[in-house]
Amino acid sequence: MRLVSSISFVLLVCAASACADKGDEGMFILNNIAPPASTCVFTSDKAQPFIAAGAISYDSPSGYIFSPLIESRITAVAAQTAERTIHLEGADVSLAVANGGASQKFTALFSGSVEPNGGTTSVTFELMSKSSILALGNAQQNVEVVASVAIYGTLGGGRVDGEPFQYPITIVGRGNGIVNVLGSCANMMLPTPTQTGNVCNKFQDGAVDCCSCGDPSKPVCPPVLNAACPM
Repeated sequence: MRLVSSISFVLLVCAASACADKGDEGMFILNNIAPPASTCVFTSDKAQPFIAAGAISYDSPSGYIFSPLIESRITAVAAQTAERTIHLEGADVSLAVANGGASQKFTALFSGSVEPNGGTTSVTFELMSKSSILALGNAQQNVEVVASVAIYGTLGGGRVDGEPFQYPITIVGRGNGIVNVLGSCANMMLPTPTQTGNVCNKFQDGAVDCCSCGDPSKPVCPPVLNAACPM
């Protein structure tokens, strides 16, 4: 189980916990792209930063947003580019608590395409839903979950599968990081917030300043004085 200090963006050059091994599949996931500072929009640039291991607050109102960078292993001459392009359809996903424990399996649907000869593309989908966070996590402590993601699509009328990609996500318990409660939302002396969280989901892969309305499961982020507290 990782310490709280490791939940910040860890932008590394291929960490062993989040890299796919080379195989015979038609495509593979290179990494999980780190979003730019101001927008949840991604490119297919191999040089852009990525996140080697994820983290999400147990109290996040939404699930973990995953943005894999996908590369094709299919080869083709120039005249075959269109017919050798993989049309993405989705991913078979399994989630399992590290070192044994509860697990889940589901299929995530999305669309896109990736051209042959090392072509790359990015997609975005929810890798761990709110219901999965509650089922696999713990409000009081951190729980590490390993996601296995196998993308698939079609090529020339037949199915093509991707190399399974292993990606760890820590579900962070209350008070253990990510959600930084500055005080009560009714406090006139609240400090100025400085941490705004991840642009795709402020409750994942980084810290966010919040205030409390009394219910620890429903922080207000960013803090708003005398905010209308969540129901």
